[in-house]
Amino acid sequence: MTMHPALVRSRTGVLVADGITGFLLWILSGAFATLSGADADAGLAGRLVLLVAGAVMAAAVTVRRLHPGWALGLAWASTLVHTLAGLDASLTQIGVLVVLASAAHYGSTRVLTLSGVSVAVGAIIAVAYLVLIDSWLVQLLSANPAFPAWLPLALLVALVGLTLSVPWLVGLVARTLRLGREGRERARIAQDEARRASEIAELQAARTVLARDVHDIVGHSLAVIIAQAESVRFRDVDDPEGLEAVRGTVGTIADTARRALGEVRHVLETTAVTGEGGAGLSSGEAHTGLDLTQLLDDVERSRPGMTVEWAEGVRLPRGESAVALYRAVQELLTNALRHGEPTAPVLVRVDADPASGDIEVEIENTVAMASSSEHPWPRDGTGLDGARSRLQSAGGSLEARALDGVFTAKVRLPAVGEPS
Repeated sequence: MTMHPALVRSRTGVLVADGITGFLLWILSGAFATLSGADADAGLAGRLVLLVAGAVMAAAVTVRRLHPGWALGLAWASTLVHTLAGLDASLTQIGVLVVLASAAHYGSTRVLTLSGVSVAVGAIIAVAYLVLIDSWLVQLLSANPAFPAWLPLALLVALVGLTLSVPWLVGLVARTLRLGREGRERARIAQDEARRASEIAELQAARTVLARDVHDIVGHSLAVIIAQAESVRFRDVDDPEGLEAVRGTVGTIADTARRALGEVRHVLETTAVTGEGGAGLSSGEAHTGLDLTQLLDDVERSRPGMTVEWAEGVRLPRGESAVALYRAVQELLTNALRHGEPTAPVLVRVDADPASGDIEVEIENTVAMASSSEHPWPRDGTGLDGARSRLQSAGGSLEARALDGVFTAKVRLPAVGEPS
């Protein structure tokens, strides 16, 4: 059990306040004994015992909140000294009530149990002791001769039991209320931490998506630009047709760069809205302009020897699935341009499974010898892992293999949407 906040904030202040309370109780019990004449009947030894018992009880009250277990032991010790001396009930026993309430409120589970047992055992011992010494309390309850013989004893048992149990029950109620507050506070802190963890996870996921999108856009655009720039070296600028081809190539490079810049800006703007607004746009909403057909057409125009075969009745997916399919095909085409043999054909097949209607895109190209020897492909750490993860989140899959210098990749994704 956690310590009460007041005890944590100022242990010295608590000790001083309780010490003053214990000292006042000691003074008052001594004064009461003197004024009532109880110490006169006890003699000098009785007065000394009364002072010692009061001092021990004052110490118990002093440490009742910081060390409730010790306080309970000191209260029992004071009561034992008081009992062995044969002294009658006095104000010193008020300290027992204070200690019982504090033990129930501030004590550990073991101290709580011991204090509860002390209430029951203490009540039995107190009743027997008061009857044995014919205490003034017993005499007071038996003063009326009209009472039945059993009634004073019953009243004594009830009085002693209530006197000991009520403070303990008050402390127990205070303990329950405090633990309830602490439980609600811990639950609130846990909820806050869970919310912060969720926000961090969402931010990290957004960063991952942003990194993948920028990687796909920039990598694909640079691969197209490089392929176009390489083709310029083989153009005859002295020939009118060659010059016109160079101009077309330069125009394609400019269009590719301009389109890539627009896509990157759009991705960054969408990410900024998500970070500031808290809700933002989903990936599917943020990339509604992505067109797989245009992507294949652009690469087909910029890459000689590339063939795109569209099957009839293909149903292109929408939303998140459309983004996953677009980015996966974009990454595979980028790899084909970067790692493929420049003069070898590239075959792209877009088909649909007759049974399930799932869309299937297969890309096949010859791997360049230099790329194959220096960097075995496909390999971990490329954009293939990101494409595969994105497809899996949309219920799709990506299979890629390189065999005998030919790289084959197959994308499969459930189709959602109307026939294209």
